[in-house]
Amino acid sequence: MRAITSRAFAHAAQSSNTSRTAPLRSGRVRACKAAADNRSHRAAGATAVSGQRAEPGGQALCSYSYWTQPSATAAAAYRQQSAPLGASRHHQLNAASNSNSPPNTGRAMEVEVKLRLPGRQAYDQVAAMLAAGKQATYAQENFFFDGDKQELESQRAVLRLRFFNGDEKAVITVKGKQLLVGGIGRATEVEEDVPKGGEAAARGWLSHPNELLTASPLLQDLNKNWGIQNLLCMGGFRNHRTVFAWEGETLELDETSYEHGTLYEIEVETTQPEVVRDRLEVLLKGAGVDYSYSATSKFANFINKSLL
Repeated sequence: MRAITSRAFAHAAQSSNTSRTAPLRSGRVRACKAAADNRSHRAAGATAVSGQRAEPGGQALCSYSYWTQPSATAAAAYRQQSAPLGASRHHQLNAASNSNSPPNTGRAMEVEVKLRLPGRQAYDQVAAMLAAGKQATYAQENFFFDGDKQELESQRAVLRLRFFNGDEKAVITVKGKQLLVGGIGRATEVEEDVPKGGEAAARGWLSHPNELLTASPLLQDLNKNWGIQNLLCMGGFRNHRTVFAWEGETLELDETSYEHGTLYEIEVETTQPEVVRDRLEVLLKGAGVDYSYSATSKFANFINKSLL
């Protein structure tokens, strides 16, 4: 598999579409069943709702089905029982001090607004609207792992290894299953930076996944509960991320390349998701940009070969 060539962040923004959007080849991928998703939403205290509505822009009427926001009590209970992650702390090794380095964003609970754009034209339009606040561009490679007995899937956990701009930085992330309702996603999350200088060696974990279990202090800790004996790499996908400062928030504009297609998305991690979502909708509607609420996570799109 060809790695993205390491480059400065400014140069990465000018990389060719071919190197930027070439998808990563899938490895061993298991089909995720919708029934399991429904059980997770019910466990979170959400309620199923369906009907018809006009798409943003009012051009078409379509059927919809979604899960309502759970009560605060139900959501808290879900977070507690969906945290086989075992760690509410952020394992940070050798944190980067260079201001141009990819940011550390590990936290116990990740809350983000996720809006899907219909295609490249809308993506380019949003990028132009936000150009004055552009801060950085990252070429990301994302790889996912599970035990040969599906130990992580059974505990609603996702293990990801992400590389930034070739081998400039690598981050190990463990997430709980994301609850995504009304364009707002919530998931438990804990991260660990690969020590500086160890990024190239971390690529060896793709072909020898079991080494990841012993090389990472975070995973040594969590695997006491998981009990994984044989870790497998499932494959992954590429993501081209541009970061903007927008109205006091950090907005991420993503072009995600899978083997089965390309997805364009806006993400904003925030402590005020409903407020930020509404402000984003005003911005997009005012500019005539079509959008919809993201229906699932990037990982679920990878597993299900969907673009939702």
